[in-house]
Amino acid sequence: MNSLPQPGPSRQGNYSLGRLALATAYWLKPQRVQHFPGLVAGLVGDRLLRPAPVPDASRIRKSPPGFAGLADDLSTPVVLQAMARGFYPQGHWGAMKWWSPPERAVMDLASVHIAKRFRRTMRGSDMQVAFDTDFAGVIDGCAAPRDPSRPHLTWITPKARALYMGLHGEGHAHSVEIFDADDKLVGGLFGVTVGPIFSALSMFHTADNASKFAIVSLYHHLADAGFTAVDHQIMSPWVEALGGTVLARADYAALLARPSGSQAAPGRWSVKFSLADTAGWSPESAA
Repeated sequence: MNSLPQPGPSRQGNYSLGRLALATAYWLKPQRVQHFPGLVAGLVGDRLLRPAPVPDASRIRKSPPGFAGLADDLSTPVVLQAMARGFYPQGHWGAMKWWSPPERAVMDLASVHIAKRFRRTMRGSDMQVAFDTDFAGVIDGCAAPRDPSRPHLTWITPKARALYMGLHGEGHAHSVEIFDADDKLVGGLFGVTVGPIFSALSMFHTADNASKFAIVSLYHHLADAGFTAVDHQIMSPWVEALGGTVLARADYAALLARPSGSQAAPGRWSVKFSLADTAGWSPESAA
């Protein structure tokens, strides 16, 4: 099982300073710099006022869009309640922050469209899908730099890793793994169950189509289990091609509150359908 390299005591200072430099550069980009004062003001305000641990709509700021303050309490009940209200914790450096963006990329599981060409690709692949067999490997793969030669900043900090490893251990966070013919992990994704929705937080691949296989297999298994939708946060061309849509914050909140047939209790998931099975799945025929 892979593990995220942790900086030793002699390297901790350089590690933190390097992450701070990259995080500062992230916020000083032209499209974000206008929101930097609002971010700082919100952080200082929360340090002084100490609001309730679980955020609500009154804490959502216009600048930065969707920013809802510090996420100091990352206990399981607080995180799950916050996510049920449409918030998620994230931060590239320092304390994690609550976010509820104005728009969310969502896949309605009744509207998934898989192209015939990709169905053939799934049928012809020798890759295998699994669930919850290597959560650590998946989260480390998602955190790893895509190009080791370039500076890399990920929101999957050691603090975020510990949070989701804990949620996985308690049966609330899950991973989809894709293994090649040599049983090597070559792609996957992880996320958290939020009522009728699965919040997919990050994905990675080191082999062609591996993350796509993970997404489509996840859709199939979730639909079979009675889930309503998958929250992808930000739209990607692949999710859009599959039928994903963008929902306004209020519409996403309504989706969270919608009853579903999901009976998923906390615990480890197991695979029910192979990639070949998923290649033959369509939501219309399953309805």
